[in-house]
Amino acid sequence: MTLAPALVAGAGMIRFGKYEPSVTLEDMGERASRAALVDAGVQLTDIDAVFVGHVFGGPVAGQRIATRLGLDGRPVSNHENYCASGATAIREAWVALAAGLHDIVLVIGVEKMTDRVSGGVKPDPNDLDAAVGYVMAAGHAMSARRYMLDHNATREQIAAVAVKNHAHSVHNPYAQYQRPISLDEVVNARPIAEPLGLLDCSPISDGAAALVLCSPRGLERLQVGDRVTPKVHAVGLVSGAVEVDDDINAEDVSRRAGEQAWELSGIGPDDIDVVEMHDCFTIAEIVRLEGLGLVPRGEGAHWTQQGLTSLGGKLPVNPSGGLLSRGHPVGATGVAQAVELTWQLRNEAGGRQVEGARTGLAYCKGGTVSGTDGGSVTTLVMSR
Repeated sequence: MTLAPALVAGAGMIRFGKYEPSVTLEDMGERASRAALVDAGVQLTDIDAVFVGHVFGGPVAGQRIATRLGLDGRPVSNHENYCASGATAIREAWVALAAGLHDIVLVIGVEKMTDRVSGGVKPDPNDLDAAVGYVMAAGHAMSARRYMLDHNATREQIAAVAVKNHAHSVHNPYAQYQRPISLDEVVNARPIAEPLGLLDCSPISDGAAALVLCSPRGLERLQVGDRVTPKVHAVGLVSGAVEVDDDINAEDVSRRAGEQAWELSGIGPDDIDVVEMHDCFTIAEIVRLEGLGLVPRGEGAHWTQQGLTSLGGKLPVNPSGGLLSRGHPVGATGVAQAVELTWQLRNEAGGRQVEGARTGLAYCKGGTVSGTDGGSVTTLVMSR
């Protein structure tokens, strides 16, 4: 089964980081949206519907942002799929466009996380979000230790993911961190869950990103001329916990999400030129690349060490800096990945541009439960 691709008419983003409490979720969503609308050259009257991904935005966050934008009366839907929320919003917009329900839509990913942990208040041990955060660090630490044992990988090879992604983000004006870090800094950083340290973990972030997506008929209305409008061919979505027996790094859910995206798009792993990967922890980038079939099983750490996933390498991964360095405002991440791919496919990424990029993949994974490989996973495939 194939669906018509959605076309990216506009992309916008604000810098990720830690904003003062006076900067609200609505402020961030509005700023990113207006940037995307200007980029697309559309008027508010052109927008048929709004799709919003967020996790901690509260009731009807999407409607609040739409009202700020002057889009009252449009259909607005909110999508909460934890780290995959923004990408899920893109998926639902793509399906709606392919079904002919709308011609031009606005997709927003937004999150204000620092307000939840500000003021030096320790998380409530009975708070589910805090508990999940602890489980995530511990789970990925076990993943790293098992990977090192099974594939003769070193701590330094895993740490090299953070070094690479921080080096990429130096060229990204929207990244939370824009300075290089050394291998020694990563290996000797404050321990979080052995063998992972602070710089192996994505930060608490605020931010927003937005896309204007359209159907071919909508693109005719916009009259963009010869401008490149990248295509969203597919957004595969797999949800539900899957038992992994004795292999914590099996990444069966990644494999299935990848297979779904390959089938829907007609594009395969060998066709991908650039990847935006959900690197919430350093080891996550490695095992998920392998799970998707982009890197041979057991070779991801070696690929990183050899520079094959760096800019100029065989398969550049996270030229934006990824979650580790661009930042990870959870509801915004999936849309930010698609914005980065849009800029890459338009050849507008500046110093982080992947030369000759024509196809890209973005992967998000959210809500994994300890002892299982599951949650909600999205795999987005784009081309120019």
